[in-house]
Amino acid sequence: MKRHDEQMSNNARTTERAFSGPRSALRVMDILQALAAEPEGLTLAKLSDRLKLPKTSVFSLMRALEGGGYARSDNGHYILGDQAIKLGASLAQARSFPKCARPVLERLARETEETILLGVLSEEGHEISYVDVIESEKPLRFAVRIGNRRPLYCTAAGKAMLAFLPENVQTAYLTQTKFVKFTDDTSSKEELVAMFPEIRHRGVVVDANGIIDGATGIASPCFDEAGLVSCSVTIAGPTARLLLAREHIERLTFKAAEQISQILGYRGPYPPAEDSAERADTGKRRKK
Repeated sequence: MKRHDEQMSNNARTTERAFSGPRSALRVMDILQALAAEPEGLTLAKLSDRLKLPKTSVFSLMRALEGGGYARSDNGHYILGDQAIKLGASLAQARSFPKCARPVLERLARETEETILLGVLSEEGHEISYVDVIESEKPLRFAVRIGNRRPLYCTAAGKAMLAFLPENVQTAYLTQTKFVKFTDDTSSKEELVAMFPEIRHRGVVVDANGIIDGATGIASPCFDEAGLVSCSVTIAGPTARLLLAREHIERLTFKAAEQISQILGYRGPYPPAEDSAERADTGKRRKK
């Protein structure tokens, strides 16, 4: 019994040291960084292992973070709380776009070793404009420069954004656009429209050989604080290589776009579950 009491006393002292003084602030930041890097959350054991601290110490820190709304427990896993997400959004707003998305793009480039693109709608709304590019270092790669533009209907980046635009904006685009066939696999107007429901459901789209034979893009849309599609992130490369790892790349693209959306202040489900009427209404509000 005495030995047990001594052990409990030692744990208590360790916890007290971990939760007091300048080090505690650093450990809290370490916890928040660890949770931010793992959207699916971390168990107490994994947090303890990463921080090299006893579980009792980490548990005390987590209780304080939960009390302040900076973390919460979900099925045995700790994830970021609303206050932490709001803080992250505030910090992101202080940073210029697209710089705020750069860390996510760099991580995606390391994970895939393929070219990573961040695209936005051009001012006219008929093309995708690439505002950030991380080019693959592989000999055979997809190459594009910042500022380059491509049609929406035959690129993964463009399709990812088109599917989530308000219905009235979609209609105007489809009416005004001349669908030039660049390859045998370039989407027609009818084929493009037929893709929209699946893109909205899955939050990811694959465009193989749509504008260049042998080149494929896998893209997901990103949303801003108002829930409007803001940009898209694309992994691009040789068709054979990307399609071979399609499922894995789709998951990485989806996750990256979701994270960028959070950075931009989006708080809803990903991808957004909006019907056509709601999207049309959103478009009207956006124009006002």
